[in-house]
Amino acid sequence: MQKKGISFLKASAIQFASKYLNVAIQLVLTAILARLLSPEEYGVMAGITIFTSLFSILADMGFGPAIIQFKDLAPKDYGGIFIFSVGIGIVLSIAFALLGYPIAWFFHDDSYQYLCLLTVISIFFNAVNMVPNGLLLKDKKFVSIGIRLIVSTIVGGVVAVILAYCGWGTAALVWNLNVIAALVFVWNYITIHNQLSFRGMHILQSVHKVLRYSMYQAGFSIINYFSRNTDHLIIGRFFGSAPLGLYDKAYKLTSYPIQFVPGILGSVLQPYLSEYQNDKNKLFHYQMLLVRFLALAGSLFMFICVLCGEDIVSIMYGSQWSNCVPLFLILSCSIAFQMVMNVTGGILQSAGRTDLLFRQGLFATAVMLVLVFIGAMTHSLRLLTICVSVAFFLQLFTVAYYTAVKAFDHTMFDFLIPVMRVVGISTLIAIPEIILRYRMHIRFGNDIINLTIYSFIYMILFMIAFLITGDLRQLVRTIRKKV
Repeated sequence: MQKKGISFLKASAIQFASKYLNVAIQLVLTAILARLLSPEEYGVMAGITIFTSLFSILADMGFGPAIIQFKDLAPKDYGGIFIFSVGIGIVLSIAFALLGYPIAWFFHDDSYQYLCLLTVISIFFNAVNMVPNGLLLKDKKFVSIGIRLIVSTIVGGVVAVILAYCGWGTAALVWNLNVIAALVFVWNYITIHNQLSFRGMHILQSVHKVLRYSMYQAGFSIINYFSRNTDHLIIGRFFGSAPLGLYDKAYKLTSYPIQFVPGILGSVLQPYLSEYQNDKNKLFHYQMLLVRFLALAGSLFMFICVLCGEDIVSIMYGSQWSNCVPLFLILSCSIAFQMVMNVTGGILQSAGRTDLLFRQGLFATAVMLVLVFIGAMTHSLRLLTICVSVAFFLQLFTVAYYTAVKAFDHTMFDFLIPVMRVVGISTLIAIPEIILRYRMHIRFGNDIINLTIYSFIYMILFMIAFLITGDLRQLVRTIRKKV
């Protein structure tokens, strides 16, 4: 692979290092905040986050990936799109402030009116950040991105802890969003401002250059938003803030492994693989290398969470979150499938097929919506959570069809068999420990000792099994080749 600047392997390593450090910081901050704030207060924040996520998608409009994909954009194009993003930011900020009233009605809680008004700060900065962030990724400035991530997380987290300690409640979490969004924009703009030109720019002409690509990307993001947030909307509306807080905490715990690996790889993929957008075989080759790796990593994380869910929740959140444990265990069963699917966007973006990404997202969202509504009809939070996990599993088939079949002219089995094989072997390895933990109720003292022993034993068995099958040796050979 021909590269400019740092290699894909080094870029991934930088992202891994910064992400791991960042997640460690987040875990510490979360453990502190979970003891200062109640499930109800976190539930209100989860309700706000549902809508801030949507507005972040509307703010980006797919321009971020488009800036990376299109190699012929000039500084005046970047300047034109940036000015366009400022206009979007102003409009969306006003809209979000006004949205506080219907959101308060939807969740039966008047505090949303003030909190939505406060959140306008992060809405604006997220909008104007789409061009600077896209340029940083396009230029492969992963060191700057990594340092920025850590600094903004620490500063925003410290502000949130201080405000929570002072009794600000959910507003402390909102200020965390605001501080991070403002810091990220300032950092990014200082880094790339020389690449923006506001002379001779034609705003609409620059936007039009990337419009078709970005619209499909934005369409997928909006659809994926509904796939990822319908469960939260339903729970917040019909179950209340406290159950939503419990569910959201369980959901976020299962998302950490996904941020660890596929989330990092997804952010690195497009700047490198977009060079091969006309070579289907090479792109499919890289996709399947990633799929095999993510199936292994996802299965390892999945069964550690299943075996040690009670310990993880207790260590992270404290005893007041014990009702979160069953939800966390159920959602953990989908981690491997979510990890495998999480790089789909980077792969199809690199292939220039955001149209297929949009269609895949449409079908995946339909699956999630149907199952979430089935779960809601049971009036049981646990059954709804089971339906969400089943939906993640079924979405794997939509990914297999739209990537392997439609994009790269292979079969679904070429994609699915390696995944099912790894998950199947991982399940067999976990069965003895599952029996010890949940049938024989064997514990080893406190939560930290339980987590250490059960996870260590599983990791040893996991490594032995996949060394025997040859999967780990193949992975090591691939890394050494610096594919």
